[in-house]
Amino acid sequence: MDERSNAKAAGRRTGLVYLILIVTSGGGYAMMSSLVAGSTQAVLARLATRHALFILAFAAMAIGFVVWVVLAFMLYGLMSSSGRLLGLLMLIFTLAGAATNLIGLSHLLPLLSSAGSIMDASTLAPILQKYNRVLLLAQLFSGLWLFPYGWLVLWSRIAPRLLGACLILGCFGYVGVFATAFAPSLNHMMAYRVISAPLGVAAVLGELGMCLWLLIKGAREPKLSPATP
Repeated sequence: MDERSNAKAAGRRTGLVYLILIVTSGGGYAMMSSLVAGSTQAVLARLATRHALFILAFAAMAIGFVVWVVLAFMLYGLMSSSGRLLGLLMLIFTLAGAATNLIGLSHLLPLLSSAGSIMDASTLAPILQKYNRVLLLAQLFSGLWLFPYGWLVLWSRIAPRLLGACLILGCFGYVGVFATAFAPSLNHMMAYRVISAPLGVAAVLGELGMCLWLLIKGAREPKLSPATP
């Protein structure tokens, strides 16, 4: 009974951290995307009038990437007894993803001290190109960590197995976005759009579902059978 209570309490703590991750990284990414989209002249105009929002988005994203690492270690603590190799892979992909995202964010550092009025388009353009290039690379790790994570959910059964399946499917959605870096024409293919849309929905359902399940219900006691031979 004590072990079950401990698992539920640990699950709820993990769910709370998950919620912080979704709010910070998701909210920060949404704000940043709206600020740096479009032509360089449009971005300069937004930075000049919404610089405080840019700083808020930058800080939220940076905090979110650190919280992502904390979450991965908490999930490892919940599920590693069901597959330590899968747990280690989840941690490796998370660390690689957080590092890559922070590197991408570092390219925007010159904009923190500039309200946009003292920077011209020729200076801003390469900054945004580097940021977008690294951000696209980071999609690979944002997807890869979901694969061992999903399998651990399936094997440990700390949450409904449907959520684990959604996480695994969501992995391929992120990898598909990464693939557009090498084949930009994919974005214009109907088949890619038809396949990528439900995979993206699966990723959202999997992560949001895990967050809410852990936050509200806590974690079930994990199955001790190994997830890998």
